[in-house]
Amino acid sequence: MKKLQAPVLQGLLFKQKQAKYRFHMPGHKGKLLEIYKPLVENLLALDFTEINGTDDLYNATGILKEGLKLLTKDRKSKNSFYLTNGTTVGILASIIALTNNGDSILMAKDCHKSVYNAVELNKLNPIIIENEIAGSGLVYPINENTILKALEKNQGIKMVVFSRPNYYGLCNDIDNLSKYCTKNNIYLLIDEAHGSHFSYSSKLPKSAMELGAHISVNSFHKTMPAFTQSSVLNLNENLTDYECAKILNTVEKLQTSSPSYLLMSSIDIARAYMEEFGEEKLKALKENIEYFYSEIENLNWLKVPIYPTKYTKDYSRIILETKVPAINVQNYLEKNNIYIEMISKNILVLITSTEDTKEDFKYLAKILNEFEPNNINIIKKSENTSSNITPLDGELIELANSSGKTLKENIIIYPPGSVYLKSGDKISQKDITYINTLLESGINIYTDFNKNINFLYVAID
Repeated sequence: MKKLQAPVLQGLLFKQKQAKYRFHMPGHKGKLLEIYKPLVENLLALDFTEINGTDDLYNATGILKEGLKLLTKDRKSKNSFYLTNGTTVGILASIIALTNNGDSILMAKDCHKSVYNAVELNKLNPIIIENEIAGSGLVYPINENTILKALEKNQGIKMVVFSRPNYYGLCNDIDNLSKYCTKNNIYLLIDEAHGSHFSYSSKLPKSAMELGAHISVNSFHKTMPAFTQSSVLNLNENLTDYECAKILNTVEKLQTSSPSYLLMSSIDIARAYMEEFGEEKLKALKENIEYFYSEIENLNWLKVPIYPTKYTKDYSRIILETKVPAINVQNYLEKNNIYIEMISKNILVLITSTEDTKEDFKYLAKILNEFEPNNINIIKKSENTSSNITPLDGELIELANSSGKTLKENIIIYPPGSVYLKSGDKISQKDITYINTLLESGINIYTDFNKNINFLYVAID
C-alpha cells in the first residue's frame, strides 16, 4: 500500500518522542489514565452524532442533561454548559449576549484576545486598565480597589472582564467587586481558563462562582485531564433565567452545531476523575512542587519570585525568574526533552497538573542544576518574511517605519494570547523598540491578518 501523506499525524508522532517531560497544557500530560481507557480503546466507535439515544446538547433530555446536571453541581453554579470550541466561545457568547452596540466594558489590558474580538464584534467602548509589569516581564493582576475606583469614575459600565488567575497563576480579590457589580447591575465575567482545578483543594484560591461572579469560563484542558478545546461555561444565581437563556442561545449560534461527543466525554471524565481523586492528587502535587523548589534553591541564576501580598498564588503554576535570557533556558530544556508552556524576557512559565509525578520534577531539577548559564548564548528570532496580503482600506508598512501610524489590526503576544496594541491605537517608537526587544528575546508576536509582525496593517494618512 502506498504510504499516506499525513504530515500533522507524522509531526505529532515525532514530537511525542521528543517531548517526554511536559510542563505545558493539556493537563493530562499525554498520560493514559485508567478512567480514559474505555474512551481511547473505542475512539472511533464512540464518535457519534445526534441520534436516538445520544441526546442533543442544545436540547438535552438524556445523557447530556445528566452530565450537565453533575457538572453544574461540581462547578457550584446555577447552570454550567459544555463548550467544545474552547473557552473562547464562552467569552464571545457572554459578552455578545449581554451587551449592545456602544456599551462600555471595563477590562484589564492583559485580557485574552477573545475579549478584544468580542469588543470589536459588538462595537463596544473598551475602558482598559493597564497591568503592572515587573522588569522581569511578570504581569500582575489588576487590584480590586483599582477596578472599583474605575467603576465609580466611569458611570454606565455594562460589564467588567479580566482573567483570574492570570497566566502566571496570580489572583486578585473579587469579593467586594462581585457585591458592587451585583448591586449596580454590572455584569462580572471572569476568564477562569486557568483555574478549573480551584474547586478541588482548600489550599487553592476560591473559584469565581464561589466568590459571586456572574459568569466564569473554565478551560478543563489547561489544568485538568481533558482533551484540548474542552471547556465549560458557568452561570451564577445572580443572573436571571432570561439572561442565562440569552447567553446559551448565543453559544448555540457561535459554537459548532455538531459538538464533539469525544470532547464532551472528556469533560465528563475529567470532572468525575477530579471529584474522586482531585483533592488527594493536588496535595501530592503541592508536595512535589515544594520538593522541586528545594532542589533548585541554591542556583544563583534562577529564583522563584516573591509576589505582593495583595495577590494570592495558585501553587500549581511554577514561575521561575532567570538572570539569563529565558529563551536560552527554554532551548536547553528542549534539548533535554523538557517542554514548558511559555517564556517572557526573563520568566519561565510551567503548567503542572495532577498527572505530573515526582520523577518528572526530579528530572526537571536535575537538568536545571546542570545548566551552565555562561556557556550558552542561543537566541531564537522570528523569521522576517514578506507579506502577500493586499489590504482593502489601509496599507501594509514595515514595523520599523510604523511610528505615528494608526493600527487597523491587533498585535498579539502568544502565548498567553494577550493584546499588546489593539486596532485603533497609535504606534510609537517606544512600541517598536519594545516589540523588537521581545522578538530578540524569542517571544512570539503576531498580528491579526498576515501573522507577520514585521509588517503592520495601518490606516492611510
